[in-house]
Amino acid sequence: MRLLTAGAALMVLGLTAGCAQTPSVADNPVFVTLSAGQGVVALPRGAVWPAGEEMTYITTDPEGRLVLATSSRENQVYAFEARNGRLLARVPVGQTPKGVKIDHAGRWAAVANEGDGTLSLIDLAALTVVDTIQVGPTPHNSVFSPDDSLLYVTLQGDSSVAVVSLARRTVIDRLPAGRAPHNVDISPDGRRLYVSNIGSRDLTVLDLPTRRIIRRIPLAPPHYGVDATPDGRYVLVTGIAGQVVTVVDARKLEVVKQIPVGIGPHGVRASRDGQTAYVALVPQNRVAVINLSTLTVDRYLEPGNGPFWIAVPGNP
Repeated sequence: MRLLTAGAALMVLGLTAGCAQTPSVADNPVFVTLSAGQGVVALPRGAVWPAGEEMTYITTDPEGRLVLATSSRENQVYAFEARNGRLLARVPVGQTPKGVKIDHAGRWAAVANEGDGTLSLIDLAALTVVDTIQVGPTPHNSVFSPDDSLLYVTLQGDSSVAVVSLARRTVIDRLPAGRAPHNVDISPDGRRLYVSNIGSRDLTVLDLPTRRIIRRIPLAPPHYGVDATPDGRYVLVTGIAGQVVTVVDARKLEVVKQIPVGIGPHGVRASRDGQTAYVALVPQNRVAVINLSTLTVDRYLEPGNGPFWIAVPGNP
């Protein structure tokens, strides 16, 4: 059901950074889906925004003004105004939507629909789906290239990553991965793709210029979240069946530490400055806050029931 006209959506996206209530980098907003709580929570304020059933993935635009989250049961994306949690729209997408990502320019959002093998492309000015792209079996998540020209989509049913051209709105290539590739991120320079694979229980590192896998790094038990920190230092990988965050040195491609965080880590995102990481502990109803200078847990936040995925401005 639509809640907002296209013109009103444009006004929301045009909110200025000078608005007193608009989150800024200094505010360190952290947005979390509550899979068991049918909501989205904005931290550190702790305000829960009512949403749909089985809320899974979440993203925000670079300035932290718009938040999108998928309801995998309702086949919808919930769009919120970030400064106050106002529901702007419920956007119908494909079957069983999971990963949702906003591009760097804040123009498009991509939604991976596991149930029908498609990608929904949302125009953020109108908050409507403008194209549905067939990508392959069981797409789970995606990431934009730094210039927003390409989208890399994990295909759990194909053990590969589909490469989608945004200009052509079609798959133009497929890249190798491990078995059942799950989540994905990209290095800040756009040269490496990091893919967590739940079937082979490893992290594959793809060199994009050569299209080759250059490293396979064993991981803790799946399912996995993965995050390449914006400063280019680390790749962080969780394992919901375990209790640690695996820290990979992004230059050496070696594991430097496994940080004990608690039971059931899944969603993970570092702050824009690369100093802090937030980890959703699904069964413990907590978010671990990691100091990336010391690689230790500083504290825990309590967002609500079933925190699943995390987004922060500058690292959605």
